[in-house]
Amino acid sequence: MKSLNMKVGFLVLSMLGSTLAMADEAATSSSAPTQGFRLGVEAGFDLANFDGQNVNDVFGSRLGFVGGAFADLPLGSILALQPELLYAQKGGKYNGNSYQENYLEVPVLLNITVVGPVAILLGPSFDMNVFDSGLNNTNNGDIGLVGGVQLNISQLLISGRYEVGLTDVNTTQKFQNGTFTLMVGLSLF
Repeated sequence: MKSLNMKVGFLVLSMLGSTLAMADEAATSSSAPTQGFRLGVEAGFDLANFDGQNVNDVFGSRLGFVGGAFADLPLGSILALQPELLYAQKGGKYNGNSYQENYLEVPVLLNITVVGPVAILLGPSFDMNVFDSGLNNTNNGDIGLVGGVQLNISQLLISGRYEVGLTDVNTTQKFQNGTFTLMVGLSLF
């Protein structure tokens, strides 16, 4: 698992470096104005499952709600820091039994404008388990890596992302969260 985590980390850093280079080149060739500070709300759904060496074909996914608030702090013409506070329903199924893991999440994402309204989201997420059902010996928290795409259309945000958990969900077995998320957000100011 350490090898997989290192490979994922290296991939994320490589993508971040190449994306920053492309975004910087696009920004120097365009005259797009820098966007100011934004604060807003966002909500959507996620499709969560368990991933790892103890996971096999009898495991299934869980569809859940995700929602919360975000801030957008500009760091330049193409780069912004986007911290979020989210409530996310995660978990999965095993042999038809549902396992629920609900988290309070704090993603700290780089929002990198690539072209026009299209941005790449990359960064860590710090998750605290606030509710679980069906699992014993659960960890209280998770640290994940988030990667995704976001459309910034005026005050409207539409994002799709994937979070890979780096911490085992259970203290006695080797499996992590894997979550696809689709959200729509509205900038309040």
